[in-house]
Amino acid sequence: MRRSNPFVAAIFFIAIFLLYTPLFYLILQTFLNNPNDLKSGFTLNWLIKLFHSPSLWEPLMTSLEIGILSASLAVTVGTLGAVGLVEFASLLPVSIQSLIMLPILLPEVITGLSLLLFFLLLRVELGFTTVVMAHASFSASFVYFIMLEQLKKLDPQMAEAAQDLGAKPHEILWKVTLPNIIPGLMGGWLLAFTLSFDDFLISFFTSGAGLTTLPLKIYSLMKIGVTPELNGLSFLMICISTFLVLLLVSKEQSRKWVLRG
Repeated sequence: MRRSNPFVAAIFFIAIFLLYTPLFYLILQTFLNNPNDLKSGFTLNWLIKLFHSPSLWEPLMTSLEIGILSASLAVTVGTLGAVGLVEFASLLPVSIQSLIMLPILLPEVITGLSLLLFFLLLRVELGFTTVVMAHASFSASFVYFIMLEQLKKLDPQMAEAAQDLGAKPHEILWKVTLPNIIPGLMGGWLLAFTLSFDDFLISFFTSGAGLTTLPLKIYSLMKIGVTPELNGLSFLMICISTFLVLLLVSKEQSRKWVLRG
């Protein structure tokens, strides 16, 4: 067994501390009478006011709708691309692999501007549909690489056995391949949803007038100042994200237990 390195362990815990301390401080501010005074006492008034603030709930629901639709579209495109190219992934030219990875490496400001110019060239009205398509276009690359690694772990003999038993290609996909990559699908969907939900730059370029997502709304409110309601909203988002991660981990752990018998 390899001996642990105390220096590396210390750096790891320091990094975790620096990452999570702002989150815990934000959660603490949510329950303070005065968010800037730790001795002001605890309260639930800010969460109650949040639930009575329609100006925040409408952008939140818009972001949720866009996130769900764009994540589903990205998972569909990315998974089909990975299934079709998994056998040739090692043979693909570097240029093709670079094109697939390009949306990940490009700065979002460049991606957003290029998508805006593309939609204007096609004379497509900017709005809900363009934001969904824009988010799905760059999320699909992330899903592709996740599903590619997931498919490489599958035993190729399962598909060959199904083919020998008379299964058609689409039956192999639905009855053999997809049931064995469900954890990857869930992970890819959650990643695509997260990328879409908290995206600002691409939404800023492709939303047009009349459509406001939650990041755009928060940006407009930040010009006035941070309000306790925003802290409460952030707290709810942290709870939802934590729940989704725990759900994904529990599903993966249950699958491992079933496979081990």
